Amino acid sequence: MLRVYTCIAHQHNFLFVVIAGMICLLATLTALSAFQQAVREASRRATFIIVAALVSGLGIWSTHFIAMLAYEPGLSISYDVSRTLLSVLAAVVICGIGWTVALGKRPFMAPLGGAIIGGGVGTMHYLGMSAVKLAGYIIWDHNLVAASLILGIGLSAMAAWLQRRESTLPVWAAGSVLALGICSLHFVAMAAAVIYPLRTSGVAVQSLDSQSLAIGVTVAALSIMGVGAGLVMFDRRLAAAQLAEARQRAALADQIVHSTAERNTLIEKLRYQAEISTAALDNMAQGLSMYDSQNRLITHNRRYAELYGINEELLTPGTPVIEIWERVVADGTILQSRSIDIPVIGDEDWLKEHEVTLSDGRIIKFQRQPLPAGGWVATHEDVTEARRTNQQIAYLAAHDALTGLPNRATFSTYLEAYAKDGRAFAVHTIDLDRFKEVNDTLGHAVGDEILRSTAVRLLELTGENDVVTRLGGDEFAVLQWDVDGLVTPAAFADRIVKRLAEPFEFKGHTVIIGASVGISLAPESGICCEELLMMSDLALYCAKDESRGTYRFFERGMDSRLCERRQLEEDLRVAITEGQFEVYYQPLLDVSKGTITSFEALVRWHHPTRGLVQPADFIATAEDTGLIIPIGEWVLRQACRDAINWPNDVGVAVNVSPAQFKRGDLIAMTMSALTAAGLAPERLELEITEAVLLHDEAWVQAALKRIAALGVRIAMDDFGTGYSSLSYLRAFPFNKIKIDRSFIADIVGKSDALSIVQATIQLSQKLGMEITAEGVETAEQMNVLVEEGCTTVQGYHVSRPIPVSRVAELLRFYNTGVHTSARAAG
Repeated sequence: MLRVYTCIAHQHNFLFVVIAGMICLLATLTALSAFQQAVREASRRATFIIVAALVSGLGIWSTHFIAMLAYEPGLSISYDVSRTLLSVLAAVVICGIGWTVALGKRPFMAPLGGAIIGGGVGTMHYLGMSAVKLAGYIIWDHNLVAASLILGIGLSAMAAWLQRRESTLPVWAAGSVLALGICSLHFVAMAAAVIYPLRTSGVAVQSLDSQSLAIGVTVAALSIMGVGAGLVMFDRRLAAAQLAEARQRAALADQIVHSTAERNTLIEKLRYQAEISTAALDNMAQGLSMYDSQNRLITHNRRYAELYGINEELLTPGTPVIEIWERVVADGTILQSRSIDIPVIGDEDWLKEHEVTLSDGRIIKFQRQPLPAGGWVATHEDVTEARRTNQQIAYLAAHDALTGLPNRATFSTYLEAYAKDGRAFAVHTIDLDRFKEVNDTLGHAVGDEILRSTAVRLLELTGENDVVTRLGGDEFAVLQWDVDGLVTPAAFADRIVKRLAEPFEFKGHTVIIGASVGISLAPESGICCEELLMMSDLALYCAKDESRGTYRFFERGMDSRLCERRQLEEDLRVAITEGQFEVYYQPLLDVSKGTITSFEALVRWHHPTRGLVQPADFIATAEDTGLIIPIGEWVLRQACRDAINWPNDVGVAVNVSPAQFKRGDLIAMTMSALTAAGLAPERLELEITEAVLLHDEAWVQAALKRIAALGVRIAMDDFGTGYSSLSYLRAFPFNKIKIDRSFIADIVGKSDALSIVQATIQLSQKLGMEITAEGVETAEQMNVLVEEGCTTVQGYHVSRPIPVSRVAELLRFYNTGVHTSARAAG
């Protein structure tokens, strides 16, 4: 308890704590009043339960976020919009379930319903805490977390029991207990959260600052709770007035039936009363009809005729109810006469609340009550929109709004059910490989279309008992039920990879993204649904880390590799901040002149403990995390600064990643780097791979032409390893082709590799482009290339990558004749 007191006293603003408590108390009192009305009035029970759910759910939600404004951890806090909205939906829905359960007549139903409401408080709090975005991370004290849930659920159950069973107690007594449960859960849970700040952390783009959200929540909560309280008071008065009127008219009807002598007087009184009440009856939202003991119509209001489309001529006093409903069936308003049973004396079933669906899809709820003098009165209400709204809310709570697939919570329910069944099944976690690039380049509209189309393709691949879900973002999952059939988990994952690798066509755009899949098996991997998802996620990370566009099964030890990857990512962030990178340069040799024409800039990482880290060990991680963008910009600027000190006929080549290109500011960044260094544009060469060209060719072509117009040279790197290189050579302004090292490695002794190299050299000559062979490591390879007409070579045979301090020495060796003299002397 000392920790809870310390949290409230030293980490909260007391004024906001008081405000949160007042809102909480007001919400609980209003919700309990609505619940009390629901207990008393069965005819409007659903309305009052909805009011109680809305008021309690919004009150809990408002209390949480006002109290969060009071929380002062010393860090800037913002909130994720989608999870914040999801938290209020969860609070309202779960509270509604709790109030409904508490209406049960059995003794344990009231505390059970209260416990569900307490569970809703806990769900809302921890879901709301998951929406918190701050420059740090939260560690939870599990003992205090458990204590918070026990307090919230226990006190909520006690409050519901007091309100339902101890009718002599005032509302404020149970309301105070419920408010205490809500506040106890919140502040004990806040004491359970320990925040550790991070050195560097971003803030989510789609987030709200805490003060703006708290002000909005306060205004909304007070307004809605005021409306709820007003509705409860108004409905109490209306119900009392209607009850008094019904009793009065029932007494009059009883006198009509049993006293012939007083009939004329009673009829006059009824007419007098009808003149007074006709306006009120005809403006009621509900339809009303009254019948005598022989099931003949006594009176009705206008809404009754409108609901069923009954002709007013038929609704004359004395018309039998069977005649009215036969006409309604004949007109096609109701499909069959049994939709509404005719009352039978002594049969209590017809007194229950009923619903009938009309032929136009409308749903009418009606309830009949007996009159003291015989006969009965019925109310009719159009609940179509309310039912549709409830169905929509239930659907949205269980499905992803964009794709219509079951959401993560629903998917977890399926996992738990399948796991309890005991049969073997597989969980496939799927991540789209290049979705972020598409979203950033072509916009969210195209990105949403890709997500919807991905859902359609996955549904086409799955079987009848399989379940497809969208977990969030560009991540999907499939529960494969029949793993012992013809389609094994491996074969199914392979189908997914191949199907999602096929191009997407949207409004003139051809998009190729691909996907990676992680697989966990039950019961081999475990039967806990969260463990299965975690294991398939680990397998997915390994698939993406090793080679995108593939699948991996979960294996023991993958979690350690994931930790290593996360540590590498954190080290990269530190390296960018502390400037641990260095540019090495590998020369490109003109074989006809024997001189170096340019150097390719290659980044190296001087890790404080691991030493010199090669690009192959960290570039993939940098690409996946987006850290390649600041690294690539630094390399470009540093290469331009270094090249200004070289001879004017020696250029520098810099690799450009797809992430840099797709961000859209490459042209401005290139101009800035050239201007800052004072380097002539024609001395800079940008090397791009075909991955840059895969999405929107028109946009990429325009950008490359603008870069070429500056005078900057453009080279296609790794030629021959992509999808449609020849078409790219025609469409884009390339100055140079670089033959991939995989062909050069086999050029001696393998005729197919040599044939490809010969064809590429001839193609470059026809197109007037320079040709460079990468990965030349032996004199024999170099001699073959020279004989075939290759103009420039690059590789260890010429020189390994060297630091900038050795560039001048290498230039003197090659470009001043030393190399030629040495070769002649040798």
